[in-house]
Amino acid sequence: MRESRGIGWSRGCAAVAAMLCIVVVSAAVQSRAEEEKPAAPVLQQRKQSSEKAEPVQRPETKSADKRPFTQKAAVNLPFYVMNNRILPPVVNFALSGFMGDAEDLKVAGSYSAFRVEGFPVMRIQYAAQGKNGWVGAAWQNPANNWGTFDGGYNLSEAKTLAFWAKGEKGGEIVEFTVGGAAANFPDSDTVSTGPVVLNEEWTEYTLPLSSYQMFYIATGFGFVVKQDQNPYGCVFYLDDVRYE
Repeated sequence: MRESRGIGWSRGCAAVAAMLCIVVVSAAVQSRAEEEKPAAPVLQQRKQSSEKAEPVQRPETKSADKRPFTQKAAVNLPFYVMNNRILPPVVNFALSGFMGDAEDLKVAGSYSAFRVEGFPVMRIQYAAQGKNGWVGAAWQNPANNWGTFDGGYNLSEAKTLAFWAKGEKGGEIVEFTVGGAAANFPDSDTVSTGPVVLNEEWTEYTLPLSSYQMFYIATGFGFVVKQDQNPYGCVFYLDDVRYE
């Protein structure tokens, strides 16, 4: 009987030892597998180069997606957004894209602040009373095009955007912009002067464009006026906006 128990005890010990071996081996295999498992990929980030790029035809996509624009030949320069001394009148872009507190904005021709005697300029008055605290306007092609239509121009040959501006009193703060439309047919780039403090005298401003992609621009020019920068409103004037 004792011998039988001894044999049973030995067999039990052997079974336990075998199970322990299996556990150890399994743990070792799992550990090795985890060591050999490739690390999670690190998301790479790279800022877009500011170098001028050639236009690329986008491939055909579903109608619900962004669509390929029509390749256009580069326009002849100078190319005007606004100039009241040119006949017939300039119609490349329409002042149609009003944003923010549009009811605070009044735009009209003016003969009270000539830059060139006998030719009207554009007068912009901002009331600074709306709840949004800002107002903006944009010259678009075609009118009211926020990137929903295939319009615009190839301005890739333009090196600068130039325009004349003055404040009624001086000290008015205005930001001037180019591009920025999105939707199905987005502008190829967005350019901004940042806040500009206007002078009481007519001043010509020149915005370099060489480092921007200007091959598809439907929003030819625009401005933004903010209430916190002009708490009592402001009046300023524009003239001779053109690409050169």
